[in-house]
Amino acid sequence: MGTPSWLYYLFALLMLAVAGYGLVLLFFSLGVRHHSGRDVDIAHICMGISMAGMFVSKWAFGPNAMWELIFSALLIWFIVRSIQSIQRFGPHKPHQVIHAAMSLAMLLMYWYPVGSTSGSPAMSMSASSAASKLDPGLGFALAVMFLASAIFTLASPIKGASHHGTHSLAYAASGAAGTSGPRISSEHASPTVGLVEVLVTKPWLEDASHVVMCVAMGFMLILML
Repeated sequence: MGTPSWLYYLFALLMLAVAGYGLVLLFFSLGVRHHSGRDVDIAHICMGISMAGMFVSKWAFGPNAMWELIFSALLIWFIVRSIQSIQRFGPHKPHQVIHAAMSLAMLLMYWYPVGSTSGSPAMSMSASSAASKLDPGLGFALAVMFLASAIFTLASPIKGASHHGTHSLAYAASGAAGTSGPRISSEHASPTVGLVEVLVTKPWLEDASHVVMCVAMGFMLILML
């Protein structure tokens, strides 16, 4: 459809950047007993690596079955966490819901892959499912949901909520809006490591990684329609 190939490479690089950032956050979270965003870090790492291979086929890593198992597990995890959050805090919109939807979208991307076209690095992931196509209504609904989540995240005055959630006790204890989750214990961190940790765990930066992931998923879903 005339999509320039550089755009696929741009999204692939952004996905690897999100995955790398999630890995850094996960590393720093090892020094925290209760890190509310650790599951999101793991999800972003997996989604970033996987989607980079979808945008640029030669960057693909691992068999499809492995990724389908990973995202099925993440989908179940975030659904359970959403239910637990509602049971604990009453009716509200748990931040895990959007991550459950993103895990579902990842599964759909493997079940209904984007076919490769001449000059396009977008990956055709499964010849057996090449004849099937994602339901346009479902794909469009998910794409709109992700783009709306990106806009809401950018506009929200509570920074970091996309990563930690507004009902996280650890997040609330850290000072809620405008601060990130619990820090690494100072007795185990050097001044340099502490400075880096403060910089990379900025709430707006955590939100930025979520926004980039939402936009990339929305774009991929539109390609699948």
